[in-house]
Amino acid sequence: MTNRIHLGIVRRAALVVLTGALAVPLGAQQHGPALARLRVVVPHSVDRAVALGTRSVTGAPGPNYWQNSPDYRIAADVTPADSMLRGDETVTYHNASPDTLPYVIFHLYQNLMGPNAARQQPAPGATRGMVIDRLEVDGRRVEVPDNQVGADAGPGVATVHGTVMSVPLPSPILPGGHATFHVLWHFKIPPSYAPRMGMQDSTTAQVAQWYPQIAVYDDLHGWDRQEYLGSGEFYLEYGHFAYSVTLPAGFIVGGTGVLTNADQVLTPAERAALKAAASSDRVVHVLTHDQFGPGTATRGEAGDRLTWSFDADSVRDVAFSFGDHYLWDATRAMVDSATHRYAAVNVFYREGAPRFDQVAEMARAALETHSARMVPYVYPQLTETEGGRGGMEYPMTVFVGADSGLYREDMVTAHEIGHEWFPMLVGSNETRYGWMDEGLNTFDTYFATDAYLPSSFTGYGVKADHRTYVSFLRSADEDLQIMSPANSFGVVNSGYSVEAYSKPAGALWALRSILGNDEFYRAYRTYIHRWEYKHPSPWDFFRTFNDVTGQDLDWFWQPWFFSREWLDQAVTGVRRQGRELAVTVENKGGLYAPVDVTATLADGKTVSWRAPASVWFGGARTITTRHAVQGTVTAVTLDAAGNFPDVDRTNDRWSAGG
Repeated sequence: MTNRIHLGIVRRAALVVLTGALAVPLGAQQHGPALARLRVVVPHSVDRAVALGTRSVTGAPGPNYWQNSPDYRIAADVTPADSMLRGDETVTYHNASPDTLPYVIFHLYQNLMGPNAARQQPAPGATRGMVIDRLEVDGRRVEVPDNQVGADAGPGVATVHGTVMSVPLPSPILPGGHATFHVLWHFKIPPSYAPRMGMQDSTTAQVAQWYPQIAVYDDLHGWDRQEYLGSGEFYLEYGHFAYSVTLPAGFIVGGTGVLTNADQVLTPAERAALKAAASSDRVVHVLTHDQFGPGTATRGEAGDRLTWSFDADSVRDVAFSFGDHYLWDATRAMVDSATHRYAAVNVFYREGAPRFDQVAEMARAALETHSARMVPYVYPQLTETEGGRGGMEYPMTVFVGADSGLYREDMVTAHEIGHEWFPMLVGSNETRYGWMDEGLNTFDTYFATDAYLPSSFTGYGVKADHRTYVSFLRSADEDLQIMSPANSFGVVNSGYSVEAYSKPAGALWALRSILGNDEFYRAYRTYIHRWEYKHPSPWDFFRTFNDVTGQDLDWFWQPWFFSREWLDQAVTGVRRQGRELAVTVENKGGLYAPVDVTATLADGKTVSWRAPASVWFGGARTITTRHAVQGTVTAVTLDAAGNFPDVDRTNDRWSAGG
């Protein structure tokens, strides 16, 4: 998601620090520890998983790795006149774990909008939340208390607490067994200013967090019971989804999955336009403003209701958008040059939405760039719909607000599409570790934005995120680290956008400079391949990089991800020593980084060299690096390329004569 706006209700007085080390404000921090102390702390849950063989010390899934899976069949009936969605769901849950499960946890995310919900941001226009009308387990009725109550209701009755529902089972699910749940529910689609979804106008909506969803049960924590509070995002299980959306004729629908009944809902002209888009690199206008209404926008006549059916396999969620005055552009993106495989690109937007007539090309550039730099996009299509604030991501579909700024529109499009890799393909726990999708994807976005707007990632992305991070370090009173859970952050002057987005993206940019582009991406792609459609932890990420590069990078991981240490290298002396130039540098902060020196000569030429980060490993606070330099030196600059987020650039430069 792209959302740098910090909305607030309360500050948390007590905050959890995951490493067991005390975090202190910038001004009070001690100097960085010696290398012997720079060890990543591994939690008991990860050590236990390695011992059981579900994970490994190399960062790869272990030989005994397992993962449960759901198969969903969902039918939604929507009446735009009252914004009501009524759903009918059958989900079969398969237990691949070695454990016997006496109950199952569901997420009822729409309860965020209920009157008694715990929230980290306001929800104006609140509804009753998700109302469960009927619940059956293997054909046996289970009572569900009114969502307004949200209290333990006794044996044989489901328990609802906020957005989490615990369902007792008539018979436990044994290892290798399964259970089938049938749920009827309804809720009022909230207004457009609801978090991440809602009615964009009276007949246009982006719909997400819309069905009862079985939680993840994993080898590290068991059931995921974390409530959805609005700011933190999701941890979801991969499965197969067959879903349908019924609406009046004239409304078009796009979202996750492949439309399986196009001949029943689309006109011959629309199907012909989509066929043309699939065989050409040009943008095709599938639906224009003079085609709105039953019989032209869709099949059917006024008063008819049409059912749109979609199918999606190996996805962790489904979302969709609908409207009766969406324009529809389509094109294609080359996502695998080796096999010449294309993915369809669809863009839905309302007439007059700024920049959206360019979004199909932005989306194509983003898909192609992400595919080339990471791994090919795995899905057959991508649908982007206009609406909301900022952006939000789901498998095969993204919601993006219209913005008059060209860079902003391109950046949000590229960012949301980047989430198709993290966390849609690599299914991290976003609620516990927001950086595993937002930070990695912010780093990836620099390159994808640059594909459509050349040089934007250095002019805007990297520099802007460095500035954001440095500014936060100087002013923040919230002593958290990258590894802190999203729900730990207060939301007044919150550091979540720094710790989940800017700082980890800056860390990856720095690590790429340290390792080199080829070695970095060899490890990055290995991580993706190892954990595609699976659930990695941060330690699997760290260990994969250590394993693939053959380096112990704990000296990098520990201070960057588990502390609020900062980087401040300063030039404290420059002198000639024969043919060599000796540059003395002090490390004023607690992060270790290479010393990149650029000497500028009187004739305008430059000489650059690097002293590796290991110069600091013995605990030295000051080092002198030497390099042969011929000619008169007029200036010396540290990190001239801007690869590292140094908090004080004023001491990074020395000039002859002062």
